[in-house]
Amino acid sequence: MAKKTLVKVNNLSIGFRVEEQYIQAVDSVSFSLAAGESLGLVGESGCGKSVTCMSILKLLPMPPGRIEKGSIVFNGKNIFSLPPQGLYALRGKEIGVIFQEPMTSLNPVKRIGEQVAEALTIHFPDMPLEKVRNRTLSLFKEVGLPNQEDIYSMYPHSLSGGMRQRVVIAIAIACNPKLLIADEPTTALDVTIQAQIMELIKSLHKQYNMALILITHNMGLVTTTCDRVIVMYAGRFAEVSTVKDLFKEPLHPYTKGLLRSIPTLDSKGGKLSSIQGTVPHPSEFLPGCRFAPRCPSRFKKCDQKTPPPLEEDKKGHWVSCWLY
Repeated sequence: MAKKTLVKVNNLSIGFRVEEQYIQAVDSVSFSLAAGESLGLVGESGCGKSVTCMSILKLLPMPPGRIEKGSIVFNGKNIFSLPPQGLYALRGKEIGVIFQEPMTSLNPVKRIGEQVAEALTIHFPDMPLEKVRNRTLSLFKEVGLPNQEDIYSMYPHSLSGGMRQRVVIAIAIACNPKLLIADEPTTALDVTIQAQIMELIKSLHKQYNMALILITHNMGLVTTTCDRVIVMYAGRFAEVSTVKDLFKEPLHPYTKGLLRSIPTLDSKGGKLSSIQGTVPHPSEFLPGCRFAPRCPSRFKKCDQKTPPPLEEDKKGHWVSCWLY
């Protein structure tokens, strides 16, 4: 039996007014996410991953941001037509977010316990204070924080980076959301801590049966975390597939380049593969294929001004490339 569609993004385009220039950051992207499913959104920094996902919460500053076209439906609700009170009820309660830098996510002058408890008191104002405190301590335990009573009274600066990220995760899952968005959740953490945080996110995803969107530039993370993956480049989707099919038979030259650049045991002591060039600034996006200047498979058709459409090459495997 097919699972219910929880999120549906349709033909979304987003731009920003920067001084006297208007820049398009996301161009005509569409995807859907079922309840309980996990989706990886992969690409280099600046490709539009976070902008796409923050629009689900309508958290983009407007101005300078602007929704050019498209729609987002979450659990049957049109996000762009919801009044402010409707959005407030959605954020934190039905959609939780793990931001990439916990020190900027947490209030430096409020105790840890107060910040986690606040997520509960806002959405459940009638919950007794004793129950709020017990739930907060229970969340500390769930996310692997030791000495829960002590941490309740501490301030963010007293905790390590990994512990602060666990606090942010506790806030994100406090109200048992239907969707969890993890935006580069392991940034600036030690490698061993990164692994622990990802294991925690995977465990909570299954425990709470939440849908999960993992935003990352690390292809390795999606292999053990996600069901499907979207490869994004310069504001557009390059490839959409199940994780298994993508790693078994990547189609887009950009995806192939990303996979070749992953270190392996065989590459020890050797030179790692890389993609030539850099991601263009949004003000320099080409009207046609935006990857063409860096593409090793470029041919004459790639230089035309019409962008290649995102088409299904095989069942469940979509690619935007003139080679197909």
